[in-house]
Amino acid sequence: MTEAERVRVVLERSGGFAGRTIRRGLDTEDLPAVEADRLRALVAALPATSGPVGATAPDRFTYAVEVDVSGRRGLHHFAEPVPAEARDLVQLLSRAPLLPASR
Repeated sequence: MTEAERVRVVLERSGGFAGRTIRRGLDTEDLPAVEADRLRALVAALPATSGPVGATAPDRFTYAVEVDVSGRRGLHHFAEPVPAEARDLVQLLSRAPLLPASR
């Protein structure tokens, strides 16, 4: 990934006590240069692959992270505890603007 590539990331968090699904996202085109670079670095640090999440403990969250890097898409799945490589990205996206629910 180059410094100038557009990166769009959507976090879909589900589960927890209420069982609600929440979507949040960031786009490097909407961020100041320093924050866009940080988002690119966090995406680059994600594990190469992550398959679907199996059964988790009650009231735990599961996460799906959709990544679009200049049109190349990937999907990463995590359950609590989130892997160290993804923790900072999940925390950043947990504070990102809300998005409409997926269809």
